[in-house]
Amino acid sequence: MKLTKSIIMKKLLILLTSLLVFPAVGQVDRSKQPTPGPAPIIQVKEPQQYKLKNGLTVMFVENRKLPIVSASLILDNPPILEGIKAGQSQLTSSLLGKGSKKIKKDDFYDEIDFMGSNISISASSAFAQSLTRYFQRTFQMMADAAINPNLTEEEFTKERDVLIDALKSSEKDVSTAARRVERLLAYGVDHPYGEYVTAGTVNNIKLSDIQRFYDFRFRPNNAYLVIGGDIDFETVKILVKKYFAKWKPSPVASSPIPKVTNPVSTQIDFVNMPNAVQSEVVVQSTTYLAKKDADYFPVLMANSILGGGGEARLFLNLREDKGYTYGSYSSIGNSKITATRFRASASVRNEVTDSAVVEIVNEIKRIRTDLVSESELKKAKAKYVGNFVRSLEDPEIIASFAYEIATENLDPDFYKNYLDRINAVTVEDVKRVAQKYFNVDQARVVVTGKGVDVLDNLEKVQFNGNYLPINYYNKYGTSIERPQKLAVADGITAESVLKSFINNTGVNIADINALQLVYKGEFMQMSIKVEETYSDKEQKQVISVGGNAMMTSVVSQDSAYIKQGPNQTDLPKAIHDDLKKTLAVLPEIGLLESQEATLEGIVNINGSDAYEIKTQGVGVTFTSYYDVNTGLRVRESSLINFNGQIQTNTTDYSDYSEQSGLILAGKKSFNLGGQDISLRLDKAEINPEK
Repeated sequence: MKLTKSIIMKKLLILLTSLLVFPAVGQVDRSKQPTPGPAPIIQVKEPQQYKLKNGLTVMFVENRKLPIVSASLILDNPPILEGIKAGQSQLTSSLLGKGSKKIKKDDFYDEIDFMGSNISISASSAFAQSLTRYFQRTFQMMADAAINPNLTEEEFTKERDVLIDALKSSEKDVSTAARRVERLLAYGVDHPYGEYVTAGTVNNIKLSDIQRFYDFRFRPNNAYLVIGGDIDFETVKILVKKYFAKWKPSPVASSPIPKVTNPVSTQIDFVNMPNAVQSEVVVQSTTYLAKKDADYFPVLMANSILGGGGEARLFLNLREDKGYTYGSYSSIGNSKITATRFRASASVRNEVTDSAVVEIVNEIKRIRTDLVSESELKKAKAKYVGNFVRSLEDPEIIASFAYEIATENLDPDFYKNYLDRINAVTVEDVKRVAQKYFNVDQARVVVTGKGVDVLDNLEKVQFNGNYLPINYYNKYGTSIERPQKLAVADGITAESVLKSFINNTGVNIADINALQLVYKGEFMQMSIKVEETYSDKEQKQVISVGGNAMMTSVVSQDSAYIKQGPNQTDLPKAIHDDLKKTLAVLPEIGLLESQEATLEGIVNINGSDAYEIKTQGVGVTFTSYYDVNTGLRVRESSLINFNGQIQTNTTDYSDYSEQSGLILAGKKSFNLGGQDISLRLDKAEINPEK
């Protein structure tokens, strides 16, 4: 769908906060647990359903509360290995929903906008929702775009290039690398859930591959059409027959799925990301659990108690008690076809990576060996009861129950007895299923982070009295040697590196008391201007979008705040105290005067060696990198700790040249909302007039 200017502005307003040197974060009181009420009596309405001759199964629930109708087309396809052409499903999804062979893309979008409808189509599903008065046309357009897609070479080339650009922009993203290697290690590269997409595999794909992928996967004989809302059954049957009856069935493509196993004993799999400013810690193991299994509901309760939210054990331990992270959670999936993953995770500061591993492992062990309390189980039950009851307000959800009963081989009364089965779970059940499904004795502790910072302590982690073996990988899951710090030449110190940068820029403190820089660029089709003012009294940043000032941040000796329109948010004292260290014409001058900077070693930044200088703070920790050969700053990162919430901001600097007599970075780059953004230096002014 096309983005309107108002939508773009709203998204920018959210995303641009990460450009500031500190975050605006609200506080939530999680100390009080809501009192659960009595379990309600649930009457699940039976959907009406039938099947077309082509194999399409239709499920319908009528609901007249609102003048809205929705339709979901779900393809119950088995996972498939895409191999050297991994990315076909993503490209297919991006090409679908852009009109049909009968309707051009722009006309398609315009008509949807006019009706206020919603249509989305992917390689495995389609969805349509509209006001009742527009549903027939909306439904027709969804069916036409899904069954008769307009797969053109022009759109294919465009979407392929977009996907490749997105893959390239995420190469430095620590979370992306962590998720990729976690899946690879759990399932293996020959499993549909273990393979990953690269620019190379995408370049192997042709439009004919997409057409073939669609033809062998998008078929009615393995599809379910779920409709709910303000419409009657007879009308549904007429519409479905009119727009879906001619859809031709065909065999659905599949591929062999290898068996998945865990390691013989628990091990650490370390994924080295030299640019990481915090660590992604995951304790994972594979298991077989289907929704139809008798253990399904006890597993739900066990996972909820361990890591299901802000009231769960992992969160209370790692965030509320230890302050290691903003949040720690666990999850476990279910699959009727292959293994699923049990996963406990947290994103933590580098210096507590090893401690976080110990605490997560200990919490998993504890729920396996000790009975949970009755009060914990009661809260977990109340949470699931509340979520289930709220879900019944959506007629489409009711219809989807029938879909799951059909595709998951569930008991016909599965959802009618849902609450009874939850309430029947005992503390003994929780312990039993935790021992069976939360496998901590044959687990992979996958840690993604900066090896030179965390490995020394991580290698000291013990489990059951033994040191855990460590395997080392790069961001694509390829085995590597243990990351080592590069040797620093004698005489090189944090002080000498900072002084070298200051001298190389040409800043003379006696002559310059303030410096103003203006950077300009574009993001999401709109212009961005960032005005930065540096002095020993105040540091100010103003972000303008489309010519309008959106955000202002100010740090002075007396205060630190951000401002959006008339609304001003003051920063906590701990953050203010650390931000004051950078008050100077150049931040390096202030950090040098603080005498708190330390030389951490030499690391590789964008293919070149750089000195890593770190200034540890309570609220903000600054880490800057200076090219070994030129002495110029190539990257800076700030890690902000706001009441346990960790936010990181990283900016790369390049294209240095002389501006107003100083050597300044002509380009600054950062990642914003998953996209790489570059700003160019437009203006540099020494001692600007106020």
